[in-house]
Amino acid sequence: MNQKIALGISRIAHPLLLLSLFVFYSTFSILDVETAVWTALTIIAIAVIPLIGWNSWKTHRGAYSNFDVSIREQRFSMFGFIFLLSCLLIGFLYLSGQPSALLVGTLLLIEGLLLVFFLNFWIKASLHITVAAYICFGLLPLNPHFAAALAAMIPLIGWARVTQKRHTVPEVVWGLGIGVFTGIQLLYWTGYFTQVT
Repeated sequence: MNQKIALGISRIAHPLLLLSLFVFYSTFSILDVETAVWTALTIIAIAVIPLIGWNSWKTHRGAYSNFDVSIREQRFSMFGFIFLLSCLLIGFLYLSGQPSALLVGTLLLIEGLLLVFFLNFWIKASLHITVAAYICFGLLPLNPHFAAALAAMIPLIGWARVTQKRHTVPEVVWGLGIGVFTGIQLLYWTGYFTQVT
């Protein structure tokens, strides 16, 4: 029973799903509807759909143990593909003149992924937790209630990843630390602390 609950939580809180929802919510919060639609869809087309295809292909070939790439040594090629997509995404955001908040937010997410990548030489930090924590901070200026709801889910996500044996407690803690570290930077660079003081 615990395994089924943990699997359900992990699927709901999958980084690609959370990031996709956050992209739509944030773009519609700061852009007019028409611009938000094509911006969000383009971001998903550049960064999310290709990664889904990549992980599915690698899993089907047996290069990855599963879609989440749970074995630490297998993650390096995934990160290489993620960083390639990240360069394309930054190029799109910059050349299309997107608001600085979107560009800064994307750069800081990439920073978090880089930290997870470097840690991956020693420990497999939880991407589920890193992304969820980062999005909590991203949601805070847009909708504090959504931010609080997601923050309340983080312990459950951590429990689910440990219960599924996809991560250890230290790996969950490292993921949380990276998400909080980059999330605080996001609030700083987007002027949130200035607004609330």
